[in-house]
Amino acid sequence: MKHLYWIGAVLIIAVGLYFSMNFSVGPETTPKIEFIHVSTPEEMGKLVFEQLREEIKAAPIVILGVTPNKIEEMELVKGFIDINQDPGSKYDVVIVEPMLPYVELFRPAIYIAMKEEMQRLVEGINKARAEGLRVAVVVPNIYASQLIDANPVAKLKTDYKLDVTSLSVSTFPVTRAQEAAFEPKCIDSGEVDPAGTSKFSCAVRNVARRTYRKKLEANKYSTMMEQTGPKDYIILFNRN
Repeated sequence: MKHLYWIGAVLIIAVGLYFSMNFSVGPETTPKIEFIHVSTPEEMGKLVFEQLREEIKAAPIVILGVTPNKIEEMELVKGFIDINQDPGSKYDVVIVEPMLPYVELFRPAIYIAMKEEMQRLVEGINKARAEGLRVAVVVPNIYASQLIDANPVAKLKTDYKLDVTSLSVSTFPVTRAQEAAFEPKCIDSGEVDPAGTSKFSCAVRNVARRTYRKKLEANKYSTMMEQTGPKDYIILFNRN
């Protein structure tokens, strides 16, 4: 009996460790594009539009988030905007955060700092919408994701009552060892989250964990897309 007790205890611990390592606490997400490889960032931008064609048509204001200094993410977003030429779906006005590198990809565009010039941004969006124009805003991903409380997109929704859809692109860890160094940091152990970005990062990490045993094709981009809320999506994108 004593041996059976210890065998049972070991099994319980092993099962607990398995679930804690593979099914992490964090926001639930719904797959929209399963893990794939693409040859160019623009190819993924096209796939995102095709997958969300109806959702995009119903989204006159879209906030597109990228990791600063990642030109491939800017190219993905540009591919998304360029492929979307459907009447009633195309974004007529493109507003870009001037602090982002590679903003020249979006010429012609309007440059407004989302956080520092919020009032100007809102006035520009409202003016465009009053004229029947659709608006895309390109900003850092931590400004765009609706998983992050009290960030600029949350202010657009709560303070200015704007109905926005968010698509946030992010790099992602490809091994468990990389998780500790991944930024922004995922904190799911009860620690204080001073930056307020942990929920977003944990969503990225939890989705990425499904890919750790996938084979990465050389000279390609590995990518996937998840829905994290009614009008919120994350696009994971790495250069292999």
